[in-house]
Amino acid sequence: MASRYYYTLIASLPPLPPEFDVDRVPIARSQLEERLKLLADDDLEVVNQWHDYIFWDQQTLERTDQEVADKYQQLKKSVVNTTLWHMIEYRMDVRTIVAAVRRRRVGLPAPDCVGQWVEHIRRNYHHPDFQLQERFNWVGKFSDCLAADDAMAAQRLLFETNYQYWCRMNQHYMFSFEAVLLYLARWEIIERWTSRDLQAGQERFHSILTETLGEYAHLFQ
Repeated sequence: MASRYYYTLIASLPPLPPEFDVDRVPIARSQLEERLKLLADDDLEVVNQWHDYIFWDQQTLERTDQEVADKYQQLKKSVVNTTLWHMIEYRMDVRTIVAAVRRRRVGLPAPDCVGQWVEHIRRNYHHPDFQLQERFNWVGKFSDCLAADDAMAAQRLLFETNYQYWCRMNQHYMFSFEAVLLYLARWEIIERWTSRDLQAGQERFHSILTETLGEYAHLFQ
């Protein structure tokens, strides 16, 4: 089915900044949800799939590799919107790369993750950036953040990476439904950044390390 165009909806949304690290979101969640009522029912269902995935993606504690793999396969079967799947796949790729960087630092083998780069990472596991520099030029910087145990810098880098990726994707759309999806993806990053808490961020950073590395996580403390 061809993408619908939402001129009124998109025209009603305040423009998002070129960078994510602003002091407040351009539009409140309640106002944004009200605007989304202009979507057709099937498009609103796609938005709900994105929201459900984002909620799942942020709830990382006590999740096993197998659970991540199962979720990936479930999404692959249920998501029919190609743009949404592209967005989810990208987030999964970033997740896999982050896990690989963390595990390699303590001498663990490549993680059993999901996505299109898993085998590539295994083949290039001992290369500083897994031979992914042309596609993911942030890998080296992220490794440096881990080495410095700088949780905020690591989080900021990943936010910036995702935000700029959504910005580049958005250049291909104007008033279509895909533009709505990409607006929501960028808004979500701004909302998370503006509501951040440094101490909570540090605690989350170390909890994710514990989840990813198990007994080896103490080496970062």
